[in-house]
Amino acid sequence: MSWAPVLLLLLGAEMRLRQWSGARSLWLDEALIARSLVSRDYVGLVADPLQGEQAAPVLWLWASRLSLDLFGEHEKALRLVPLVGGLSALVLVWLLARRLLPAVLVPVAVLLTVLSPSLLYFSNDVKPYSVDVAVCLGLVLLALRVPRAAGPSRPVALLALAGSAAVWASFASVFVLAGLSLVLVLTALREGRGRAVGTGAVLSAWVVSLGLSYVAVLHRLADSEVLSSFWGYTFPDRALDLPTWLLRRAVELTEDPLELAVWPVALALLGYGAWQLRSRGWLLAASAVPVATVAAALSLYPFASRLALWLVPLAAIALAAALPSTAGQGRRVVATAAALVLVAAPMATRSVPQVSEVLLVEELRPVMEQLQEQRQPGDLVLVDIPAKAPYDFYTSLTGLGRDGVVLFATTEEVGGRCNDPVALKTGRFATQRVWVVFAHPLSDPARLGTREDLLARIGDVTNVATTIEEFGAKAVLFDPAAPSRPPSTEPRNPERCLAVVRTVPPTGRP
Repeated sequence: MSWAPVLLLLLGAEMRLRQWSGARSLWLDEALIARSLVSRDYVGLVADPLQGEQAAPVLWLWASRLSLDLFGEHEKALRLVPLVGGLSALVLVWLLARRLLPAVLVPVAVLLTVLSPSLLYFSNDVKPYSVDVAVCLGLVLLALRVPRAAGPSRPVALLALAGSAAVWASFASVFVLAGLSLVLVLTALREGRGRAVGTGAVLSAWVVSLGLSYVAVLHRLADSEVLSSFWGYTFPDRALDLPTWLLRRAVELTEDPLELAVWPVALALLGYGAWQLRSRGWLLAASAVPVATVAAALSLYPFASRLALWLVPLAAIALAAALPSTAGQGRRVVATAAALVLVAAPMATRSVPQVSEVLLVEELRPVMEQLQEQRQPGDLVLVDIPAKAPYDFYTSLTGLGRDGVVLFATTEEVGGRCNDPVALKTGRFATQRVWVVFAHPLSDPARLGTREDLLARIGDVTNVATTIEEFGAKAVLFDPAAPSRPPSTEPRNPERCLAVVRTVPPTGRP
């Protein structure tokens, strides 16, 4: 079975390279980070906050900027660093599984990692989460080299040095380093207080580095509205809610990022696998979990979704450990394997098609390229506000400009009345050909209405002439001279109004 992990790693690499080579269009958050990356130099990337309330570690930003300098401003260059992180994570999971699992179970852990939809997706996304996984796994592997009599030693010094750099490359590394340091210091304490003090002194190097990083960059995140609003649901409301909050966090983590089905069975397998792994090695590998949980309980950092992506490889190893390592336990093998298939099969069905297909999200770039070909002199282009960031990014790449106006949804009223007439007049829908571009879906359609609602309001004064549509994105041409169509039956949301605001058209680089 020694060849099986290698074949699985090749499969995982093929899946990730296929997604990267597909060069799908950037979606909203990717475009927000990309606009900062292409418009700033290395100093500018850390001197001011990133656009759109985005955040990323300094070394990740610099590596991504270097990729653009070397290979040009396009999707593949932007996603090269995440790809390297995703490929590195596969190899590091294999190495960690070899340290913690019987040889026969190593392929199971590698397979679960290869087929993880979350790990696969973020290996091709302009976000730092795949690098989080690689950095965290690398730190754990370095910690496992520290001898059991963990006094000050070369492996401890190497871990401290790597940790000092890691805090600039990965936000999640802080939890891993805190957990590893705690375990190593407590281990050294068994050998005497002097060893523990020496080990702690050496490991404090990464704490000093973190302090410098906080003063230079991270302090801006402390007042982030995104942390308190967007991720607020992940924090407990009050101390008395901690037991139910812990269960809710565990259940939600099985759904995202682990993407496991039947959460009671999934949690049982994870718990049993962790118990089977009980050793110093597993204690080191999983030491970040309680640290991150405490941070989330104190509302300091969300332990949820993509911010917990580094948890996926650990879960894969724990699930593999739940299986018996010998064939002599027939019934137990069958029962555990069946339970594992039950929780992991839906995950596999989402990722296996990506062996041969590219996962699409919002294909705005081809829509804009076709719009550029079909646009006539005098046509006006409006952009729905969720599509603004990726549209702005692609204006210079497609040669398509925007006419200084943006269409968006609002719940505000003008003069006590809904401002649809004002917006329709400003957008010149009743008098000329107008293209409206859509990409990212509305974040709150129940309150703001749907795209169909918006299109129906515009259709009150003009007609739809044609539609350009690709996966997740489209451009609709309204032309008062076009043949009329039956009125839309889409119910109007009384809380939604149209608004058109004049903005400065993008020029040059976005």
